[in-house]
Amino acid sequence: MRKSIALATLIALLLTGIAFQHYITSLPDLEEPVTISQARFSPDGSSISVSFRDKDGTVFQFGIRGSTGDNPESFPVFYIRNPELVPYVYWPGIGGPDERALLRILDGWIERHLAPELRARLEQNDTEGFDQSEMELAAVYEIYDILRQRHPR
Repeated sequence: MRKSIALATLIALLLTGIAFQHYITSLPDLEEPVTISQARFSPDGSSISVSFRDKDGTVFQFGIRGSTGDNPESFPVFYIRNPELVPYVYWPGIGGPDERALLRILDGWIERHLAPELRARLEQNDTEGFDQSEMELAAVYEIYDILRQRHPR
């Protein structure tokens, strides 16, 4: 009887751990409107971090970690599903399915939130004269562009 209870407890703990791991490594379902709550470029300009906030107040943080002199296509992507609840940084594999899923989220967001003329300027890397809100959009677009280069259609 004791062995059965111990085994059942162990199985329950393992299943709880698997469910928790799935939660912190999966992408959230963000409800529109999704806005940028914060966007940062590193001082050397190679690393980028963005936080989205949806209509329910859910925060989703993601970015690219780079270094000067490296090829941007090799920069690892990271995301934190819910930094306020579980500040776990997940580093999906470069070129993997989690990166493609993040690209789909960003693709939809870019389509809904970037005006065609602003998108054209960002495609030409013309950020001269941008204000703070436009630089935040440029941060999202830069991450999107790197992921798009890794995952051509």
